Amino acid sequence: MKQKKELLQTDLLIIGGGAAGCIAAIGAKEEVNLDVLVLEKAEISRSGDAGGGNDHLLAHLNTGEAWDTDQAMAEYYTRVSQGLIDIRVANRLHISRIREIVDKLESFGIEMRDPKTGQYIRTKSFGQPGPFFINYKGKRIKPILAKEVKKRGVKVLNRINVTNLLTDGKDVVGAMGFNVRSGTFHIVKSKTTLLATGDAIRLWPSSSGLAFNTWMSPYNNGAGHAMAFRAGAELANMEITVNTLVPKGFSAAGLNAFVGMGAYFLNSRGERYMQKYHPMGEGAPRYLLTLGTYRETLEGRGPCYVDCRHLPKEAMHHLTTHLLPVDKDTFITFCKQKGLNLKKDVMEIEISETQSAGIAGSVSGIVIDEEGKTTVDRLYAAGACTVPSFGLSGALAIGYSVGIEAAKAASNIRASGSHSDEEVEKEFQSVYAALNRKEGFSYQRFENKLRQIMGEYVGDIKTEKGLEIGLQKLGELERRVDDVKADNYHELMRVTEFKDLLLIGKLIAIAALERKESRMGLSHMRGDYPNQDDAHFHGSMILKKNGGRISVTFRPAPGP
Repeated sequence: MKQKKELLQTDLLIIGGGAAGCIAAIGAKEEVNLDVLVLEKAEISRSGDAGGGNDHLLAHLNTGEAWDTDQAMAEYYTRVSQGLIDIRVANRLHISRIREIVDKLESFGIEMRDPKTGQYIRTKSFGQPGPFFINYKGKRIKPILAKEVKKRGVKVLNRINVTNLLTDGKDVVGAMGFNVRSGTFHIVKSKTTLLATGDAIRLWPSSSGLAFNTWMSPYNNGAGHAMAFRAGAELANMEITVNTLVPKGFSAAGLNAFVGMGAYFLNSRGERYMQKYHPMGEGAPRYLLTLGTYRETLEGRGPCYVDCRHLPKEAMHHLTTHLLPVDKDTFITFCKQKGLNLKKDVMEIEISETQSAGIAGSVSGIVIDEEGKTTVDRLYAAGACTVPSFGLSGALAIGYSVGIEAAKAASNIRASGSHSDEEVEKEFQSVYAALNRKEGFSYQRFENKLRQIMGEYVGDIKTEKGLEIGLQKLGELERRVDDVKADNYHELMRVTEFKDLLLIGKLIAIAALERKESRMGLSHMRGDYPNQDDAHFHGSMILKKNGGRISVTFRPAPGP
């Protein structure tokens, strides 16, 4: 197959058309009249973690209650992140913007209030001081955002798998990638570039055995993290991962729905066990819910269950009609196929696959400042790939804020920088090598091996020796990258995803080896260093490309 090259120019390039990318484009166009281009490897109306819909939005509304203020949200932010997030960045990009985002979503036609009462339905979970989560009708949030993007004249190119950033040797001046249907290679020159590529999923095995049955979107492969790192940007705390509680054998979002409506967690003895691990019981932070469940199982009191049998009729109806089927269309179908009636039966739960995801409390990702800038000039980032991120609420508020900042910066730059034709040709040859290879192995075989290594050596309980073996095996896998073969452009996309995942896995293992403590439950548990050590490790592990090496340094947590 012969591929053609196409050169494009824009003022602001946004890579990723999920919630953060869409709202960033909206913010940019509302701030400055400039050209904005969004590149999305799927289709922006249903891409990203919110692609299937969303039923809850973290928000404080400044109603006058002590828990419902900017300050209370900032204190919650600091507590669940254990102070590892720079609260100045969170305040400027996220916390100060939340109320505006809620109003904006309503202006777009998203039903945020209960139509019967005209009030917000708000629930409390995950260690919140009050009911921060707005339950809303968000099944069509992505199609609605996509419509608003197009209404503002933003150019969107769907089915473009971006493989690398374009630089002038120092600054980022655009990006490169290919159309997963036609194979056309796109070189995009831009004045500023904004990464909004989401989480890093598919790195660890799912208990269902299905690579794409994951809690968050399985199509988010850490591309932004990988591209930013290769361009010289700093990443923070990649070793501190996340997981959640899911139905046994079926990874699905829904924990917040259960906890917010008042469900109980029971061990095999029928005991509610979370009170042993946190005074808020089932309302504890997510990482303690998974840790408590892990300990119950480890100490012989498993399996564990979620119990909704005590819920009032109205609460059960809200849970099974307006919450569980929104984030995961097939949740209720799963229950029916299993013969589970949540009104009468307890549902067995387990700890999900590990992910590097941008949930509330997550502290890993691309480092950004109070304007959303990374540590590389002209490169911005927002959403689940950044620190901070904070779930959909952060994706929307930070995305909107950073879109504005990146647009303002672009308006003050006369032209995109120069680039090397040699750099473009090198990327072109690298991208299509797997497609031109006559012999080799499928991406599935390599991805499965990657997940096996991560599960066995960079899994829930890590040790120095295990991490060293894991890094050795990841290195062996890296040396065999030229054995991966693709038969079509869709498979070629999967090959490039695998390469990014492999890099992310390596970065996670390197940082985990350096953090000689345990922190945030299963998020980072070292079997050989089982205790949290604030005296030496209350801060961030910073990863950065240093020539051909990966450097890792410790940065103390920012002050208040």
